[in-house]
Amino acid sequence: MTLALYPAIKLGETSAKVRRSISRLTTGLNILAGGPVGDMSQGVALNATGKTNKQVVSSTQVALDLLLTAESALIELAALATRLKEIGIADTNSTNDAADTAALNAEAISVSDSIDAIVTTAKFHNIAILGTSAKTFSVTRDVDGNTTSIKTTAGITATNVTDATGSNSTADTAITEIQTSLGHVSGHSTSLGGYQNTANALANIELEAAARLMDTNFAIETAKLMKNTLIQKYATNMISKANEIEENKKLLIL
Repeated sequence: MTLALYPAIKLGETSAKVRRSISRLTTGLNILAGGPVGDMSQGVALNATGKTNKQVVSSTQVALDLLLTAESALIELAALATRLKEIGIADTNSTNDAADTAALNAEAISVSDSIDAIVTTAKFHNIAILGTSAKTFSVTRDVDGNTTSIKTTAGITATNVTDATGSNSTADTAITEIQTSLGHVSGHSTSLGGYQNTANALANIELEAAARLMDTNFAIETAKLMKNTLIQKYATNMISKANEIEENKKLLIL
């Protein structure tokens, strides 16, 4: 074995290590250039599942925003229905004169029209969220694509009053239906929040695990690159020196 052979072998090994370090540092992926195949497989699977859970978080947030919009509309409807009941009670007062009755009738019709308009026109992302019949929506709850149903209302009957007389009874019906709708909204908000929190926790754990398997540890890899670069430089100098010695030996023989 010549003096240059051993350094040459080590130089080849060190050059390969330098190339691996450069590959990992430039791509940010530890699974390249000779990384464990098992780590890559597990990392890809965990990364995919983690990102899918992030999408579940996003989907449930949209549904929560829909429920929040419905809740805001229902709270306003409750206030209007309460006022309609007050008008009906006031109309039963026998001390009302014609002007009082006319004013009460006008207000009752206006409040009733407002209630019915909100019920039929309230929308989220151009989707009707209330109505005179039940409104139910399906929302993705996990990475397997399973869904859960949410309801914003079981239906709110149109008030459609033409004067103040009896508007308190109409208001009672509306208030009861609004209360039921608020119960649906509250319950589904709680359940969706649970699904969202679970998906978010799983996503964070899975993405962090995937990063540990796949991502380059820049501090360690940079240290390796510096070490192997120095070794590469020394090996190159040793080969050059060994070749020079071998050449000198030939000259002496000649």
